Amino acid sequence: MTEDDATKEHEKDIYPLEDEQSSKYRTYSILSYFIVLVIIGLPVWWYTTRVYRADLPLVEMSSLELESKLSKQLGIPLSLEYEVLITIVNPDPGQLKIVLDSKQLSYAVEPFLKRISSIAQFTVKSQWLYMADIGVVPKKLDNEFVIEEDQLPHIITPLEKNLWSHLSPRPCLNLVLYVPECSSSPLNIYKKVGKDKVKSTSNAMLSPSWGGVYILNPDTESCENKLFKPELEKIASTFIAQLKNLLHLNDYRNRNDLRKLHKRKARDMIESSKRTLKSLAQLLSEINSIVISDEVAEKIKIALENAQNAELYLKADENDLALKFAKVAFNYSEKSFGDPSLLALLYFPDDQKYAVYIPLFLPIMIPVLMSLLTVKKNFKTLKTKN
Repeated sequence: MTEDDATKEHEKDIYPLEDEQSSKYRTYSILSYFIVLVIIGLPVWWYTTRVYRADLPLVEMSSLELESKLSKQLGIPLSLEYEVLITIVNPDPGQLKIVLDSKQLSYAVEPFLKRISSIAQFTVKSQWLYMADIGVVPKKLDNEFVIEEDQLPHIITPLEKNLWSHLSPRPCLNLVLYVPECSSSPLNIYKKVGKDKVKSTSNAMLSPSWGGVYILNPDTESCENKLFKPELEKIASTFIAQLKNLLHLNDYRNRNDLRKLHKRKARDMIESSKRTLKSLAQLLSEINSIVISDEVAEKIKIALENAQNAELYLKADENDLALKFAKVAFNYSEKSFGDPSLLALLYFPDDQKYAVYIPLFLPIMIPVLMSLLTVKKNFKTLKTKN
């Protein structure tokens, strides 16, 4: 017997080999750990930590064709609801009392808004504003005071902070009636025509995305009596003209002009809906951790379907039907894109998930994998003996 054989016999006496039954139990134990951790544990972990995302027509959303440029013809924010805020500004009520029923002024504007209510819902509100400065120092020119049209932003800024329009959840169209003090009257607006400055016939200014300002000068007799009774119809007609300019509408009584307005509104809403859906599809493809619930998915599908139908009707020159479907598409596309549930797991992406769970699984998996290698070696050994 050689020295190596003697050593092996000695080791057998000190460390007796496991019997066949114990070896099977050890193998079964290792395999059970592997099944529980890898075959069952990992899929369960992946399923329970995955982000739920309902089925979406992402291919259709991504393939939507957009115009190269959004239409700006309406000049006002695109919405299904607007607030029309009529503000009467009296900078010095102690020197001049203005007799004007703001409710009657609102009622005088409402027939025009009802006529165009098919494009959006309009809510008319009114308010009085006292001791408010116009924000600019008018220039004295002969017997009048002058404000230039390019000074309009300087007028809007001080007025805006005193209006409650910025508190409204809906876009607000401001119609401001400013009655200057008698000491600063007459106050006239001069517009730039070419190189010349021409006195405005309406004495009103317009900001396409904000609204308009109408300056109404009190006459000399009213200043002497400290009582001014402006003509309601004149003010209402000026405000209606400003609203028509904001909407690019020539004559709201003309059916052809209304059809053109419906077509512009439908086209803008279709384009906005398509851009929103396409942006959402791109966002979902780039960020996998955004949750899409069944409710949001349903909104997206409704928006996509109605946008496609509206586009078909618009091509067929069915403007009223196109507007009807476009409003639904715009409404649901905005709701789906702004749904709070989209941000549920936005700040827990996959790389953070791996960083949290790998330190937990890795120390457990290494011994299991090493044991599997041992089982594999034992299996080969038994196979060789057999």
